[in-house]
Amino acid sequence: MMNKDSFPVILSFEAHSLAQENSKQHQHLEKAKQVYLNTLAIYAVEFYFQIMAIETDYDKSDSYNLLTRKLRDIADLYVKNLGKFECCPVLPYADILKVHPDAWDNRTGYIAVQLNQSLKEAKLIGFTPEVASKKGIVPLSELRSMEEFTKYLSQKQDVDLEKWLKNISNVFTNGWQAIEPGISVLLTQQREGLAGAFRRGGQSEIVDPNLPESVKRWIAQVYASQSITERSQANSLADLDPSSALTQLIKSTQDVEIQWQAADYLWQINPNYFDAGQRGFKDLGVQLAGYPVALILTILPIHSAMRAIRLQVSMTDLSYLPSGLKLIVMDESGNLIKEVSAREKDNYIQFKFIADSGDRFSVKVALADASITEFFTA
Repeated sequence: MMNKDSFPVILSFEAHSLAQENSKQHQHLEKAKQVYLNTLAIYAVEFYFQIMAIETDYDKSDSYNLLTRKLRDIADLYVKNLGKFECCPVLPYADILKVHPDAWDNRTGYIAVQLNQSLKEAKLIGFTPEVASKKGIVPLSELRSMEEFTKYLSQKQDVDLEKWLKNISNVFTNGWQAIEPGISVLLTQQREGLAGAFRRGGQSEIVDPNLPESVKRWIAQVYASQSITERSQANSLADLDPSSALTQLIKSTQDVEIQWQAADYLWQINPNYFDAGQRGFKDLGVQLAGYPVALILTILPIHSAMRAIRLQVSMTDLSYLPSGLKLIVMDESGNLIKEVSAREKDNYIQFKFIADSGDRFSVKVALADASITEFFTA
């Protein structure tokens, strides 16, 4: 039985004028009809968000673009800080929601918009977070109610990484957690697989963060290879403890890879050291086909307006990742930045990039038809 609660919208002259304007740009009758109905559905969903005082931007939607409308069957609406929602028209006597494969990805959710026979009224009758696992076909009886939609929206708000850096109380929300001992061990094992080494007295020496002198020798070697300005920062190095020395290095060097290496050593010495940056993880196991997968995000403030961000996906039980698991990073408009796939016997995958403070991006972890997407503001 279909969800009883719904949100009614009167389809005004303005709505039909817009639908007619969009549809007449297509010569094929079936395509014109599809675009007409899609436009009405988008209008109804946009009205709903306006009533909820949630900002939308139709200009950033793929369905706004004429060429994209011609080539793809989509009806998306971009919502600020939330991403794109597919607005799915449902005819009066339909009992299923059917979504074209063109819209199976890069959506925060799918809203079913039931149109009446005269097309004078629409009702938002429910939503679903994803449709790919059901090949784009969802019975209306299985839709989640619009009453639940408000809670769903609050869970999909961006994770504010600036709050992470400021270490504000209750910084971790929406399932994100501070790095716990088990995850810390996992990260340490990853680092050991990529152990840093340097030359000293003609010999190669592995950095051991548990030995203060080993850390200081590595830092001194780094400074020796840096600019004169940065080398001058090493003068008081002997007076500093390893944690302070590593923090100083992170703040003084312009080499991002050295900053990451120093931060990793720092957190191996003291997993709860927050002065250099912040780390959090989210257990995706329940939402990703039952696999014990964790998404780990680390952020370093490398400049007053720039952030170094590292995304990692690992198995919490220290096993290999399922082959084909994907880490997908997109910008705020849904454009692909990077896609990384796990190969056979990968125990983790990762992607590092630089963002300006305030940049928005999303991260999807996907395995076959299961996926979860997280949204962030740097």
